[in-house]
Parts: sequence; C-alpha cells; structure tokens
Amino acid sequence: KRVTFPNGKQHLVGAGIYNMQMDKAFIVDVVDRASALVAERGKAAFAALREKTGPFRFMDVYVFVDTPDGVEVVNPAQPSLEGMKVAALKDASGKLVAREYIAAALKDGSAWTEYTWYKPGDNTPVRKQAYVRKVQSGQETYIVGSGVYLEE
Repeated sequence: KRVTFPNGKQHLVGAGIYNMQMDKAFIVDVVDRASALVAERGKAAFAALREKTGPFRFMDVYVFVDTPDGVEVVNPAQPSLEGMKVAALKDASGKLVAREYIAAALKDGSAWTEYTWYKPGDNTPVRKQAYVRKVQSGQETYIVGSGVYLEE
C-alpha cells in the first residue's frame, strides 16, 4: 500500500505470509466477533460477513450462518449454498455435517465439530474442525460458525 509519511515522503508498505496454519483461538475469536454482530444487527450483519476484504475473512477462513432448521443464510466461500437446506448434506464419510453442528450449538450454546469439507478453491475434501455458536437476535436464532482446515 502506498502511504504518505508526516514529512510528505511517500513509501510502499507491504507484508506477506506463506502457508500459515490457522489455530483454534483465531477461529473462536472470528466466530465470537461475528456472533456479537449478528446478535446486535440480525440479518443486517450478513453483508459484513460476506465482504471479501472484511474482518471476517482471512485466507481460507470465512464465517457461515445457518438457521436452526438447517438453511444456510451466509456462506461467502460457497455462495451457491445460501438459501439451501444444508441439514441433509453429507461429507465424504457420510456424516450429516450441518445437522451435527446445529444440534451441538443448540444443545450446548457453542461446540467444536469435525468433518471433511472442501477448502475454498480446492476440489478435494480435507479434515476440518468447525466452531459454532448459537446466537439470538430478537426473535431469530442463528448458528454462526467458522473452521480450520487441518493439513496432514
């Protein structure tokens, strides 16, 4: 990014990262911040969750939001899933992924689950651990989540 210092001189500032592995603390933080926004603003928060350069997207990390009956309402990595009933979707091993994480969040308030899923831009499923949280916004209940892809 080009920046102008107080003395008027312009400089280029940049940073890079190679093969960074996300950790669970980062995922919990993203979900907690997204959950607070959804609790406060409801559906009006969804646009912020979808922003490609926003605070809820980093590398292959993104936030998804489902309804308790299994309809995906936010999925910036796979927008074709938005509006779809995902409760019946199975991972490569046959696990009912969304049904499991929705049930865990509704029962415990928040939970970690593990399944196989497609990393954004990849067509080979890999192990993924997802953290989900039950969120109340007015009369609406949502399941907000994100996950970390586990490299073997």
